[in-house]
Amino acid sequence: MIVRAYIDDFNEIVVVLSQMVHSVKEEDFKVFLNEEEIDIERIDKIIPHSDNPYEAEMRGYEICEQKGKIRFVLKEGHFDYHRKPLRRPVFVIGEMNGWQISPEWEMTYSKLRGRYELIKDLKEIKIGQKFKFAEGANQKLWYPPGFGNDIVITEYFDRETAFTNMIRIITSKRLLPNLKYKVVYKTEHIWARPREILTRPEFFYPGELGIKYEPYGTYFRLWAPTAYKVKVKIFDESENFRFEKEMARSENGTWNIHLTGDLKNHYYLYEVWHYNYDEDEGFIVYEVPDPYSKASSSNSQKSFIFDPADTLIESWQQDEFVKTVEKQQDAIIYEMHVRDFTIDETSGVDEKFRGKFLGLCQQSYYKEKFSTGLLHLKDLGITHIHLLPISDFGSVDDKNPDKKYNWGYDPVLYQCPEYWYSTKSGGIEALKELRTMIKILHQNGIGVVMDVVFNHTYHIKGGKFSIFDKIVPGYFYRIDDYGDYSNATGCGNEIATEKPMVRKFILDTIIYWTEEFHIDGFRFDLMGLIDTLTMRMISKEVRKRNPYALIYGEGWVMGDSTCLLEERATIESTAHQGYSIGLFNDRIRDSIRGDLDGFKTGYMHGNLSDVERLKQGIKAAIDDFAKEPDECVNYCSCHDNLTLFDKAQKTMVGEDIFWIDRACRLANAIILTSQGIAFLHGGVEFNRSKGGHPNTYNAGDSINKIDWSLKEKFYDTFKFYCDLIKLRKEHLAFRMRSSGEIRKYLKFLPAPDGIVAFLISYPYDVWKKIIVAYNPFKEKKVIGLPEGVWKIKANDGVVFSEENEEEAIGSFEIAPVSLFIAYQK
Repeated sequence: MIVRAYIDDFNEIVVVLSQMVHSVKEEDFKVFLNEEEIDIERIDKIIPHSDNPYEAEMRGYEICEQKGKIRFVLKEGHFDYHRKPLRRPVFVIGEMNGWQISPEWEMTYSKLRGRYELIKDLKEIKIGQKFKFAEGANQKLWYPPGFGNDIVITEYFDRETAFTNMIRIITSKRLLPNLKYKVVYKTEHIWARPREILTRPEFFYPGELGIKYEPYGTYFRLWAPTAYKVKVKIFDESENFRFEKEMARSENGTWNIHLTGDLKNHYYLYEVWHYNYDEDEGFIVYEVPDPYSKASSSNSQKSFIFDPADTLIESWQQDEFVKTVEKQQDAIIYEMHVRDFTIDETSGVDEKFRGKFLGLCQQSYYKEKFSTGLLHLKDLGITHIHLLPISDFGSVDDKNPDKKYNWGYDPVLYQCPEYWYSTKSGGIEALKELRTMIKILHQNGIGVVMDVVFNHTYHIKGGKFSIFDKIVPGYFYRIDDYGDYSNATGCGNEIATEKPMVRKFILDTIIYWTEEFHIDGFRFDLMGLIDTLTMRMISKEVRKRNPYALIYGEGWVMGDSTCLLEERATIESTAHQGYSIGLFNDRIRDSIRGDLDGFKTGYMHGNLSDVERLKQGIKAAIDDFAKEPDECVNYCSCHDNLTLFDKAQKTMVGEDIFWIDRACRLANAIILTSQGIAFLHGGVEFNRSKGGHPNTYNAGDSINKIDWSLKEKFYDTFKFYCDLIKLRKEHLAFRMRSSGEIRKYLKFLPAPDGIVAFLISYPYDVWKKIIVAYNPFKEKKVIGLPEGVWKIKANDGVVFSEENEEEAIGSFEIAPVSLFIAYQK
């Protein structure tokens, strides 16, 4: 039985059978376009991939025909390679690249597999080509060593005797993705769907997509290479249908049209016609917004036509990216949700602006004494706010903002702002209000990091909020050979970031937000599912426009993915290294708090079982997953899971609130005195609680809102955070410039059992020597001090002002559950 058939190239169809077969005959297959039979040049078996890693390590490579890839593999002990990993970059050199060292042939080291790996398309190599592995350009460090002693790429499998369920048909006639081909196998038939053919250069469109408005007419361009027909439908200012026009097929898989007349403030949809590949006849027709929509109607229903000049606000042209950081590790990031931050009446924000972009623009107070919102952020001293998704998502109702609640990880229109955060649903007001918020934050020295979700979409196929699948079915997602969507996101789908037009869409989107909204950085949700080439290109393009931009994300996945392991930007790989891309350090998080939502304890509770991981995090994980300190985001809580305070309450049952508060202070004191990037969860500075709920993505305002009365209750804790943040910003010693400096100038000290202490001797800081120590226990501990007189800067839950600093010689007593800092000038 035929399961699927795919058009993978201009002369290639891949057929997937339900059962393994030993032999195939050319006469068993036929291909038709309409009623015309297309000649078959030959039929090949596609050999299943071997999962035996030992074979690949012995051979130096493995061929994966099902994915059209070759994986080069170098493991210590093979090919006379006995060097310590990560000492020098390792490359593949050979006949396929003229025996030249080049960045695109550099291998990455997989800690998971303990070997160097590089994935390349099979089309880039030929059977019989020779190669070696090389460390740098030194010919003495080529493996296997010696001239002429090369590895030869061969078909190491017996194609004749192998069993397979995948057959490649090579046709004599050129195939096109917008035509419907029937594939016959014996007595059965199926319709071939376009697949890998869409990744060919002929279907890459490098120009602008979406619309271009002018008063005398509007240009429309949509990439839909598989479509049978595309129309644009125009609606008036009240969303009433006016007229429709059929678009013309254009270059590289696009469709375009120019509609004369002034269409400002009108809405539009595309009507896209597709062949029905599940039936012999008929079409599937979708009405769909433009994926390049910059504005829309309420709840993502229609795209909006507007004059970009109308969205500019006063002095916007003078607004600039923040320049408060020289390197990424200088950032102190504060994660928050726009609605949570000001929705409660304790925020003091005007009611009409609560939970909105403009709520962050007000100078507000609780009880006319305690600053909230914008003023609170300024008082706290953080450098950047990280906003949970502020681009369009489908899980709320922006016409009825109190009806539903969500964090926003349900993306629909990636280049539209989320109207739930605007005072007006639909149109351009949200764009102006978002720009106003960003401008005000910039004027107060605060950068804006945007949380982006390029790992999945809210809906797929024919779902209400499905966009990509209605325009180019299947292309934008990772789908296996049987038509099932890969789901390493846990959300039912994965975006195929490695495909050319998907990568273009991501880059276009990131560049748009950077250029048009002056966004200061991006946090990538489940970044481990975004291929490393795309992440490197993002880093390059963003920093070309803003050298101070922050780029970081989650370096893990939530399940099995069809994305090859070596192509993922994960914490288990070195592929992200060298590009100033930060990864969240879950190791230091778990060493401090224990686990996420359970009863396991960590260092903040006095549990010493993971102290070595803690020490690695203090050094910005440069001996773990990071090459440089700007690749490590240290944190102990975020929007996911129990808040730090709720975790402490769960694991410190019966303890006085004093000790719970002290433990929480200590947890983030470690973060703020460690090397790398410091990251704080919004509200942690006054012990924010979500009532013990571990996953509040849709739990509503009552659970998620910031209760500003806590600032009054825990004002001393807030002051501790302010003082510690100020200290970190003032002293470069806590933000050293490179891994070399950290290794040279940070040394751990002998200390009483359970005390973690280290000495920083950084010559470029006004403090020539700094001792930092942590005491997680409820009793005092005495620490020995190196020679000389030391000034005590922090102890007993307080960061002392200069006039209140004590002096110490020889030793000092660290208060219970406390941070200790001493220095010498």
